[in-house]
Amino acid sequence: MNRLNLMVSGVAVLLLVLAVGYTSLGYSGNDAISTHYMTKGEWSDAVCGVCHYGAYEQVNNSYHVQVDMDRWSPLTNFDLETSGKDAWVAEFGKYHPGGGPLAEEKYGIAVDCWMCHEQYGLYDFEARGEAIANGDYENAHKVAMEESTKAAQTSPIQTFTYSANLLTPYPLLFFFHGAVNGPPHETSCSEQCHLQDVPVRAVTWGSEEDYKEYDAHAKNGVECFECHEMEGYIITSNHQIGRGNVSDSPDLPESHFDDTMKSCDDEGCHIGISHGPFADSHMEFLDCTSCHIPMLPGGELEGGKPLKAFSWQNGEREDVYWEEDFQPVLAWYNGNFGDVLPSVDTRNDSDVKLTPFNKITGTWWDAGTDPEVLADPNNSTSTGDAIPVQYVKAADADGNGEVTVEEMQAYDADGDGQPDYPNAVLRTVELYYQVSHNIVSRDVGMIDPLTCRDCHGSAAVIDWQSIGYVEDPGGESSAVKSIGVTYEKPRPVEVEQEPAF
Repeated sequence: MNRLNLMVSGVAVLLLVLAVGYTSLGYSGNDAISTHYMTKGEWSDAVCGVCHYGAYEQVNNSYHVQVDMDRWSPLTNFDLETSGKDAWVAEFGKYHPGGGPLAEEKYGIAVDCWMCHEQYGLYDFEARGEAIANGDYENAHKVAMEESTKAAQTSPIQTFTYSANLLTPYPLLFFFHGAVNGPPHETSCSEQCHLQDVPVRAVTWGSEEDYKEYDAHAKNGVECFECHEMEGYIITSNHQIGRGNVSDSPDLPESHFDDTMKSCDDEGCHIGISHGPFADSHMEFLDCTSCHIPMLPGGELEGGKPLKAFSWQNGEREDVYWEEDFQPVLAWYNGNFGDVLPSVDTRNDSDVKLTPFNKITGTWWDAGTDPEVLADPNNSTSTGDAIPVQYVKAADADGNGEVTVEEMQAYDADGDGQPDYPNAVLRTVELYYQVSHNIVSRDVGMIDPLTCRDCHGSAAVIDWQSIGYVEDPGGESSAVKSIGVTYEKPRPVEVEQEPAF
């Protein structure tokens, strides 16, 4: 067969593949591209399964979807029993990708791929959230897709172009929606969903400009998924996004792909780096972030202000913010978290490392039914039995807006003449929220990474007594030491390349 025949055969095969693609992916006639199923805001496992076989089940079984509606948090202080599922969906549904509890018959909100995969900022998160909050569950996807649908219908060829950044063995299939439909990126993760982390973690990812100024990874184009790894990529992905066991997140079963964050010294990152033998000896008990997150931004950030304290004493959350830049607190942590309040370990616990946290003081009412809480309400790490905020408000007998211990202990909701919470206590607890972004280097960030002089000596920033030492274990002598960055083997030549995603 000569070259011409090969070319003709190749074109024939290409046309056949395109025709199959049109049929399989839901195209029709001259409007093939513009009527792609995703431009209609629809998610059909039968249609999408042609390419993304089993994707819906994968997403629906992921920890992002399978949240526990009844899991209590001191920050939200939401009680499912008294407030009900409708209230939970109205308040938290906008952050949820659908499926799981939102797929119950009453709501019928299936997983919406575009919430994470739309690439041009045409997905209307706000409209979707309003629809869910107003109980218009049926149209939640449709209103979110209106702008994207218009764009595809008015300029389909320009909108649906091939994205060369997608790593896939099936480029022809991705030709159809490569530039509109791709893997989540930093903005799609943060702009709508994880902006709620700003108050507790003081992250700057809500503003691309600030994030690049404050974070060395962002400055160098590192995408979320290069650290939050998934098992497999694109079609083969199991949709379990890599995560660590942070201090305020519960342990998840192995099926939820828990504790899969890449470490700083993992292959492909900073493997082989050394700060010299003296500094390296610290790495047995010092997490890299302890030195490389020396400061956090205070004041107004994109998405909110970092929290310093909050109180539910009077039935509404009253917040105190960090108005100025502040240092995270270093505390011992072994990476494990159970069904307790956001807390840390002690110096004598096993496998602990000093890790940076935003320590937030939280206040709320507890029924006092847990003996551990009743014995030491402000230091117990038990979640206890929080009193629903509806009852806290109702307990304000004199209507002055301030709930006292006497009022809370005397409150009789059912009118049977017996107080409902005779052992009520007002808890004020120091809560530890782990920080792991705003990583600085010697030339990127708010200030340079910490050195020996910052930790030891008269100018030390560490509260040694708070982490279990009587005094600075290094003393003044260690303050004259300095850290020089070296490598155990020659540093590889740095080359510019596209991120993994």
